[in-house]
Amino acid sequence: MPADLNEPVVVDGLAALDLAAPQEATAAAVYDQPIGIRVLFEDPTSGEEHYLVRYPQGVRGRAHRHTAAHTMVVLEGQLDIGSRVVGPGSYVHFPGQTSMRHQATADGPCLFVLIFHGPFDVEIVD
Repeated sequence: MPADLNEPVVVDGLAALDLAAPQEATAAAVYDQPIGIRVLFEDPTSGEEHYLVRYPQGVRGRAHRHTAAHTMVVLEGQLDIGSRVVGPGSYVHFPGQTSMRHQATADGPCLFVLIFHGPFDVEIVD
């Protein structure tokens, strides 16, 4: 993140970024296998956080909710959001406090940008 928050944040080549981050305890509580995740941006004032996430093929998620709304933009693969499956170029927005389950399909991995519109938290609801 740049020292000056008035400067643009540019990350080229998202699909090629290394997402071999260690499995965080939060992700381990939600998913049945490790996921790839990398922070792209954090706003210390609002708590907003942006991530690049790769779900491995067939990863299964538990039902959960977040205090803040969040948005997902699918770059590669198929994302199962419970009520339907969406593919590359899709935009998905979940209002805060909405119970949800999202995961990759059995057909392959899924790469997406995840934007939390406030500080990240998670509550398992199933």
